[in-house]
Amino acid sequence: MRSTVLSMLSLLGLFIGSVSAETQVDATSLHKDIREAVLRVPVAVQDAFGRDVAGDLLVTTFKPNGPGPFPLLIISHGRNSEKRGEYGRQRFESAARFFVRKGFAVAAPLRLGYGELASQGDPENSHGCSRPNYAPALAAAARQIVAVAQAMATQPDVDASRLVLVGQSVGGIASVAAAAMRPPGLVAAINFAGGHGGSPTVHRGEPCQPAQLKRLFQSYGELNAGAEAPTPTLWIYTENDMYFAPRHSRDWAEAYRSGGGLVDYRLLPAIGDDGHRLFAAANDVWQPLVDEFLTQQGFSQSGVMKPPPGTEFAPLSDVEALPLHSFTAHEGYKKFLLSKPPRAFALNSDGEFGYASGEDVLSRALGFCQKRKGKPCSFYAVDDKVVWRPQ
Repeated sequence: MRSTVLSMLSLLGLFIGSVSAETQVDATSLHKDIREAVLRVPVAVQDAFGRDVAGDLLVTTFKPNGPGPFPLLIISHGRNSEKRGEYGRQRFESAARFFVRKGFAVAAPLRLGYGELASQGDPENSHGCSRPNYAPALAAAARQIVAVAQAMATQPDVDASRLVLVGQSVGGIASVAAAAMRPPGLVAAINFAGGHGGSPTVHRGEPCQPAQLKRLFQSYGELNAGAEAPTPTLWIYTENDMYFAPRHSRDWAEAYRSGGGLVDYRLLPAIGDDGHRLFAAANDVWQPLVDEFLTQQGFSQSGVMKPPPGTEFAPLSDVEALPLHSFTAHEGYKKFLLSKPPRAFALNSDGEFGYASGEDVLSRALGFCQKRKGKPCSFYAVDDKVVWRPQ
């Protein structure tokens, strides 16, 4: 199956190069419990003027424990043209942990034109608001997404014949564009707040030339549905998206559907000050929706975490009852008690602990506890309850 996937990917006209491990990343910054690693993937694309832009993408990967092979999921980032040189290694840790819990190997690339690769060209530049040229920009992004799938297919614990694409903002529409290329093994695509040419300060909610984007979405639907049954896609937008107002995202979804694409469009209530950030800032909201969608596509392993029930082990405020007796652990628990719910505190028998408050607290608390050694942690307290059950 893997050789078939590689052969079909080469037919897409993608640059094929060898994948290498990144040696410049501090190993202590990698989270062992989700097998975080960093790779280099060579790619070459063309910009809107037909110029070649090439480089080695910095790709962060996460995997479940075990031999696999694991289905593959690729997360694609958005775009800030003014700060594209400041982009760092992409991780999306909360989202990555969710998808790893669902059994996926996850790859999050930093695309050409961003961060350390910004000086080599900007193939995703749409060339101004008055007369944008979105098609080549999105084709370049889509080809990089498929190239990462090609590279990950060479890994023995990755099953690239079961591929899911996920993206935020420009990464969202680029994932739809990549789905239109019908890469081998594609099962589904998820578009979070996808679009291009928006500005919350200059023209809030109104992207440049939305009709052009509508035509592109329709063409992506036509291409995706052209050869086989259309790929299931989930599109998630919000009422207060400061880049793309709901009337535009509705139009785009209908255009994609009219082209033959299969789309489940969800418009969520307002999230924070700008719902455009829902992928990074509202994991507790979107994870159940995505869990349900992916279960329908055959990925039945749950990724949503639920708080354990309370116990009578000790009163919440009893710091001395904590199974860890170090000064550092007690001070950490005191800080947890001072935080406001939602909150969670986790620990393990090696004396490691982690706590979090705010959004996605269960996953984040476990992540802080398990990141260094990778040894599993258990919850001691969640919100206003002790949930610890001595082994």
